[in-house]
Parts: sequence; structure tokens; C-alpha cells
Amino acid sequence: MTLGTDIASALPGLRAEAESRMSESVQVGRFTDGTDPVTGDPTRVLEAERYTGKARIRWGSREVSNSDATSSPVGAQEPYLSVPFGTGRFWADDEVLVTGSSDPLLVGRQFRVQGAAVAGAVTAYRYPLTELG
Repeated sequence: MTLGTDIASALPGLRAEAESRMSESVQVGRFTDGTDPVTGDPTRVLEAERYTGKARIRWGSREVSNSDATSSPVGAQEPYLSVPFGTGRFWADDEVLVTGSSDPLLVGRQFRVQGAAVAGAVTAYRYPLTELG
């Protein structure tokens, strides 16, 4: 056995474990502004769907940013979206709408994809996000 073989044989089980932790339902794609026909309230309407399904929204550990705008490092928490391995690619500026979650505080929150997913020998695709609104 080699390390590469060991990792390859373990990945399917590890991917199943990662998916078992995905307790959110999301819609990912391009959204446009709309209006609720009943209330007249503004809405975001999914125009081009890239993915609808299970996911996990989580916040990374506090990360330190060296910003030119401040004279000292700033701590920030950045959200990440995890989706099952094999899910089609998302693009920067795609939006994510949380449509369901075991955590009611996440339902209805919207995020924007900020870059490419971590890829390779991974258990899930993880995209950096920023929260909208």
C-alpha cells in the first residue's frame, strides 16, 4: 500500500461523512430582482440555477487580515459553502440562498460566491462566501 492508495480508498467513506453533516438546503445561481405578487415586497428570483440541494454553511476560524486601510491586523470570520463532491462548478458572483436548515437563523440568508472551490482529493467542494444584506 502507498499513501495515495490509502487516501483513494478512504475518500468515498470520508465524502459520505462530509455529506452527512450537510444540514442546509440551498439554491445557487444567478438571481434577479423581483416583486412578491401578493405583498408587493421586493424579492430575489432565481434566474439561472446551477445547483439546488444539500449543503453546509459554516464560518471559518477567525482569520487575521492585513489591511492597508487599518494600522493593525483585523480579525474577521468568513463564511464557506460546502457542497457534495461532484457537484457542478459555481462561479464568482453566483448567489446562494439558504432555503432550509436545522438552524432557523440561517433560513433566508443570502451569500455571494467569492472564488473557486477547494478541489482535488477533497471530501466536499468548499467555496468562500460573503453575506449579502
